[in-house]
Amino acid sequence: MAARAPARSDEPRLFGVDLRTVVPALLVLGLAAVMSLVLPSIDSETSYRDQVHKGDIAAIADGITLTPASGWDLESGALVGEARSPVGTTATTELALGSVTLFVRAAPFDGTPSALLSRILEINGDLHHARGRAAGTTGRYAVRTRQGAVGAAKDFVSVARQGSVIAFAFRSRGPSGRTQSEGVEIVAAGPMGAISRRRHAIVTMIRSIRTES
Repeated sequence: MAARAPARSDEPRLFGVDLRTVVPALLVLGLAAVMSLVLPSIDSETSYRDQVHKGDIAAIADGITLTPASGWDLESGALVGEARSPVGTTATTELALGSVTLFVRAAPFDGTPSALLSRILEINGDLHHARGRAAGTTGRYAVRTRQGAVGAAKDFVSVARQGSVIAFAFRSRGPSGRTQSEGVEIVAAGPMGAISRRRHAIVTMIRSIRTES
């Protein structure tokens, strides 16, 4: 067993908890809850507004953007140039087309894409096991954005739904000019036939993610 280094007195703690681990943990728990509770409840009768048009860009975090597919609907999040207040380092964006959703959550995270994906899958696996919902998964594979960032991904399939979980770890520079470490988690999900038809648009949106240099 590896020796544990003593806690530094200058580390921010609350009731003995290292506060630096709180935001990444909440990030993973929040996404796991979305996968287990929110996404399965969405069907083709869901009504969305704020349709995305060609040229629109979504601000998924401070200094990180994604280009949505034209015709999809922005259920939550902000478009560049249209936000009432600056998008921070912790943000959520959801795009939808019919019964298919692309959910993006960003928060400060200092680690690798593989480490982030492992945390997502571990927590989500516990939730599914507790609810008796089995889902098959593929092996891990790499996903690359057009800007060259490499993420880690895994596909999943259940009785009626399938999709992918993707994790990226970025070093971005926000409007303040400060370089920051950011984790971006993506879940694309929908009924089998519907998500197959939208696969090209989903892949294109994921590959469009960019960071400010």
